[in-house]
Amino acid sequence: MRGARRRTAVDPETLPALDRSPQNGIRCVRNAGELPAAATGLIHTQERDFRHARPVEDAVFRAYAPLYAYDKTPLEARVEGEPRDAPDWQEHTISITAAYGRERLPIHLFLPKRVHPPFQTVVFFPSARVVMSPDSQKLGDLPFVDYVILSGRAVLYPIYQGTYERQLRFELPGASQTTELLTDRFKDLGRSLDYLATRSDIDHDRLAYLGVSMGAAEGVIYATLVQDRLKAVILLDGGFFLTRPPAGTDQLDFAPRLKKPVLMVNGRYDFTFSLEHAQRPLMEWIGAPAGDKRHVVFDSPHDVSMRRAELVPEVLGWLDKYLGRVE
Repeated sequence: MRGARRRTAVDPETLPALDRSPQNGIRCVRNAGELPAAATGLIHTQERDFRHARPVEDAVFRAYAPLYAYDKTPLEARVEGEPRDAPDWQEHTISITAAYGRERLPIHLFLPKRVHPPFQTVVFFPSARVVMSPDSQKLGDLPFVDYVILSGRAVLYPIYQGTYERQLRFELPGASQTTELLTDRFKDLGRSLDYLATRSDIDHDRLAYLGVSMGAAEGVIYATLVQDRLKAVILLDGGFFLTRPPAGTDQLDFAPRLKKPVLMVNGRYDFTFSLEHAQRPLMEWIGAPAGDKRHVVFDSPHDVSMRRAELVPEVLGWLDKYLGRVE
């Protein structure tokens, strides 16, 4: 499978207390002088108490709909280059018209071999690891989803706004850009699902969403809005953001309204989305019936693909249960 996970040195992370892997160690320094108080003081992390938070009322939630609405204009689908062959699948690159501006939206469609269509399909949303990757010809985060293709299911991988070659040129902080980016990404997802609906080799009644980290956290919003087209939702490495977002983009307003079956898989030592403050509150707020939502916690840091042997049966078991086994 093309692409590899990229490690960075800018994100904090924790590991199990008894971890002795080669990457784990300590860094020693010799201070040139007395340290300022700020360097040795307590670090105050952002926290939001979801026990006392409340989602907006239905009337307010309905008012958010225009933010995410888009016109169903012609897709003008175009095949980009020749398919890429692998032993177990074939990868097709297609572009369609985006729902905003005059942009083209590239999408990669992985079709399994040795299985007859129509294919069950999982729509994928990667993590923030891919935001700074310059070229979608080297797709990232594939270890989170390649086994889905091997199980006999198709995978659709859109190149969402702000990722790969679609990086934002002028990214300024502020609520308006945050809202625009989220709504554009949702429209990319919606248009991608519209494209799937045009294909006779896709089983339109057996679709699932799978998001990783950024794609899981933001995916609470996206999956809620398209849940009438989904049979199941899978969120890996996700959780509640602990900052207060702009109106219309708060996960808390969407999570209780997500009624489709949801599987969440997280690491116990996740520093990005902590178990107690971000993971468990999100699972509690998700509106699916108790029997249709499941939270699995591995003894791992943020990246649950490190526990692949445990991850694969959890995800495929969820798909088998709600989409049906692939024959």
